[in-house]
Amino acid sequence: MLVTRRVFPLLLMFALSSIFVACDDFEGEQTIPAYLAIDSISVKINSGYEGSASHAITDAWVYIDDQLIGAFELPALFPVLYTGKHTVTIRPGIKMNGMVEFRTYYPFFSKIEQEVDFTPELISHLKGTQSGNKIVHFVSYNAGTKFAWAENFEDLSITLDSTSKSTLFFELTPTGSESTFEGLHSGRVILDSDSAVFEVATSEEMALPQQGSPVMFELDYKNTNTFTVGIYAIMSDKVVQQPVLVLNPTNKWKKVYINLSPTVSSYTSAIKYKIFIGATLDNGLANGEILLDNLKLVHN
Repeated sequence: MLVTRRVFPLLLMFALSSIFVACDDFEGEQTIPAYLAIDSISVKINSGYEGSASHAITDAWVYIDDQLIGAFELPALFPVLYTGKHTVTIRPGIKMNGMVEFRTYYPFFSKIEQEVDFTPELISHLKGTQSGNKIVHFVSYNAGTKFAWAENFEDLSITLDSTSKSTLFFELTPTGSESTFEGLHSGRVILDSDSAVFEVATSEEMALPQQGSPVMFELDYKNTNTFTVGIYAIMSDKVVQQPVLVLNPTNKWKKVYINLSPTVSSYTSAIKYKIFIGATLDNGLANGEILLDNLKLVHN
């Protein structure tokens, strides 16, 4: 059932001042807006091979009757100059490469699509799951999403190998440790002056789509030492290592979606690829810690 409530005049004035689209994009001569509220978007995992439901959905890309209205940071409340029944489509948005300036909708998540009956001055909510005083909308991975590789550190056998540069390897956080992100274990690396270089690469070589087809690497991380994520492009006559993103220290767990598409597509003669993660002890640190979980490589 659609939930509505009347908006106070002050809120009405504020919302009108922050509207994202020009008035000519709307219907007729309507000047009093209706309002749409979107509280939260979360992820539902449909099968074991899809891994964790961990996500960092920060925005809602909103379309009404297939016309883009704008991208709104969650939770969102915004005016729309529509009245009556219209089709609302929501695409879950992320910060690509963890950067605020690179916001986009995530191509591997399903969209939310519902009919909404708008009434001027009233707030409308899409149907969803009530959680406390919020309504949560669930999305899932699109059918056809290819999970090329995943590592959640729950098994003793880790699908990453140390490279010849590395002086150390992952250890698993103890069961019940506060350092674990979720599940039984996370992967942990501790660098110090004696073991100051860390680098691992996926055990298997993977064929990945080129020509700009989306290729994304998802991971949860927490670190006191910077680290780098990139690819090895494997060609018939050589192997090229290409860094993609450096992740700075954070004192809380974060989720990042790393866009590998431009790098993968730039190596047109590559036959297969490996993902690598590497670090050296940061200057001024006696030791540095890197915690990782839910590594996931997806493409179409």
